[in-house]
Amino acid sequence: MSTRNPEPERTDETVRARYRAWADANPRPRGPSAIGMPEVSEGTMRLAGLAVGVVVGLSLLALAVTAFVAAQSWSTIGRGGAVVAYFLTGSFLAIAGVGCIWAVLNHNFRVLAGPPAHH
Repeated sequence: MSTRNPEPERTDETVRARYRAWADANPRPRGPSAIGMPEVSEGTMRLAGLAVGVVVGLSLLALAVTAFVAAQSWSTIGRGGAVVAYFLTGSFLAIAGVGCIWAVLNHNFRVLAGPPAHH
């Protein structure tokens, strides 16, 4: 039976102190990390970023085409509300896709190629 009777609000402090003492006495061996990233050149990172950005932009454009096709199919059966909704959705997706591709190209070939910022 334990003779200690710590105050309930201080129990976490005693447990924390005992753990710290044990952890200091028994340090864990540090080996190589299982999570590692290979060293990649800046040009490779720019190319990967360009590829990802263009693929995302093209995916948005593909979704826009799908929305326009859906608007056309709804119009053949006379559902005006669905036509407007799909047309607007396709329009916004097309704007987003073109904007995405433009932004990635601008960032890679104008922002990163220019002089560094002055801040």
